[in-house]
Amino acid sequence: MEKPVLQTQPSTLPFFDSSHAFNLLRGIHELRAERKFFDVTLCAEGREFHCHRTVLAAASTYFRAMFTGTLRESVMDRVVLHEVSAELLGLLVDFCYTGRVTVTQDNVDLLLKTADLFQFPSVKEACCAFLEQRLDVSNCLEIQDFAEAYACRELAISARRFTLKNIMELAKGRDFERLPWKRLLEFVSDDELCVDKEETVYQIAVRWVKADLQRRLHYWPELLQQVRLPFVRRFFLLAHVESDPLVYLSPTCLRMVNEARSFQSCEYDRHDRPCHRMRPRPSTGLAEILVVVGGCDQDCDELVTVDCYNPQTGQWRYLAEFPDHLGGGYSIAALGNDMYVTGGSDGSRLYDGVWRYKSSVNEWTEVSPMLKAREYHSSCVLKGQLYVVASDSTERYDQALDCWEALPGMLHPMDNCSTTACNGRLYAIGSLTGEDTMAVQSYDADTNRWTMVNCGQLPPWSFTPKTVTLNGLIYFVRDDSAEVDVYNPQKNEWDKISPMNQVHVGGSVAVLGGKLFVSGGYDNTFELSDVVEAYDPMNRAWTVAGRLPQRTFWHGSVSIFRQFMPLVASSFEPTDTPESNTIHLHRHQRHQALHNLNNNLNQNQDLSESLPRLTALPLIGCHLLHRGVMTGSDAWRRAVVGGWLAGSRRWAALGDMSLGRLSGFALIRISIDFLNNEVSQLPLPGIVVLCAFVDLNVSS
Repeated sequence: MEKPVLQTQPSTLPFFDSSHAFNLLRGIHELRAERKFFDVTLCAEGREFHCHRTVLAAASTYFRAMFTGTLRESVMDRVVLHEVSAELLGLLVDFCYTGRVTVTQDNVDLLLKTADLFQFPSVKEACCAFLEQRLDVSNCLEIQDFAEAYACRELAISARRFTLKNIMELAKGRDFERLPWKRLLEFVSDDELCVDKEETVYQIAVRWVKADLQRRLHYWPELLQQVRLPFVRRFFLLAHVESDPLVYLSPTCLRMVNEARSFQSCEYDRHDRPCHRMRPRPSTGLAEILVVVGGCDQDCDELVTVDCYNPQTGQWRYLAEFPDHLGGGYSIAALGNDMYVTGGSDGSRLYDGVWRYKSSVNEWTEVSPMLKAREYHSSCVLKGQLYVVASDSTERYDQALDCWEALPGMLHPMDNCSTTACNGRLYAIGSLTGEDTMAVQSYDADTNRWTMVNCGQLPPWSFTPKTVTLNGLIYFVRDDSAEVDVYNPQKNEWDKISPMNQVHVGGSVAVLGGKLFVSGGYDNTFELSDVVEAYDPMNRAWTVAGRLPQRTFWHGSVSIFRQFMPLVASSFEPTDTPESNTIHLHRHQRHQALHNLNNNLNQNQDLSESLPRLTALPLIGCHLLHRGVMTGSDAWRRAVVGGWLAGSRRWAALGDMSLGRLSGFALIRISIDFLNNEVSQLPLPGIVVLCAFVDLNVSS
């Protein structure tokens, strides 16, 4: 009988010994300990290290090149190394055989240099990790310099971030005063510089310059350019910046101060001529936000909600709701950090009302109504004043006086027009009344005249177009197409940019952070959308930046700056009068006080009846400051100062003193030494100085 044959299937058995590498390394280490198979000796400072070429070449590309190339060391049994100490060479040779090295505070610098020289990247990374763990204000600058010198990119980035985060503490030390110019410029120009307020950056820059004034003075104008002066508080700008000899003796620096004052008085259009100084640092808590007001939901119900989007956090937040019935056909514009909602209708009557949103207190207040009730008009800001433009009329609002002024209407009435300010002029783009022909008209505030703009081929007619200004260009966004047209006023030319990802019928347009934001409205499928698209002129592309809190159309949107909680605590004493101590006059009282002041100035009369109701003086160190127009020549003036005593909760006359000879536009520093005994016993923060007047009738 035949024996049965066992049938087997041919197969393979892949095998991997996870401990092989460890065992191999251990075996090589044992051979070294037994002094077997050595084929090369490394020498440093008279000490010898017996090694295996293969091990050294496998661990380091430096030794691989040495032993496999045509260098004479490739055939030598004994190689002398002059660039390294015996101790460090021993550490690296041990690392070749064990994969272990001990990094200490004493050897980290030289070990990193040696590992870099002999190309041991993992040892170099270990040294970098050691240094990163020990970063502090006493060594961060030195470590960054060291890391950059030896191409330790991650360590250099970590050291830089640490410095930016702790700049306020670092600036108190002596090492900061010895900081190289280029390094300081690099820090103060960085958006991520972590300061409580922009005033701190100015103080840091001044301290560095004055540490070696003779050698560093020529750096000052370029250094000041990196300070975001528009976001320095007004009192600080007046008392510390503008009055500093470093500033007022330099025409370049004075121009930057004037730019900051124009920005703070809303005369500077940050979207028309943006620059890095118009961008607040995130650490200060001041952020440029997108604000969406009102609109209608998918059931066509009117919304009174006000939402804001912070691009720094990517989050939406609720702001104070609109306090009245918004209706339809209203317009919204941003003046400084405040918003104005004008006009509209409820379907049966037109509104002339105007509401102001004050971002500093998150509050809506009603201001003077327009001269004429209107709907489906357009509003924008030019040179610090709010303009409202309709087909048949134009008017302008003065925020300081809280009053409206009628202006000439457009040369040719326009329907569904949209307005924007660009290059110091106001532009209205829309269709001529009764026609489907698009037209452009511009208004010059200096001459108070409208002109027709002949700019060749215009975009197709649009029912409710939106226009905004960015970088000196006017973007024309249609609501019936994803196409976007761009008008260049300087070249008087039209062009197109990349189309949006979808149409936004009834959507809204705003400029935020140097980008164009289009939100909401109905999309290509006639579905109500919550998509927010952003166009970046730098890469010429649209991206989805986020989504609205709810699907909305016929809403308004603008961008403003709003203060949130700073990311770092303040280490400086406040120089401004606290917001809570500010006296808010009713708009009629403020208007009357301004009227009285103007009359008294024109008639050279005593200001005591008007100025006390108008002027608030901040405490700056040990001085009270007042800035204003002083009339009369060579007149001796006396200031009478009164204030609210927070401790005893009452008003009191604080005293008076002679101011000396002043004329023209003057800055008055009033020493508090003259205060009466009762007041001088109070702590300075307990005194809220609210008024001062000057007797112009006291002759010399």
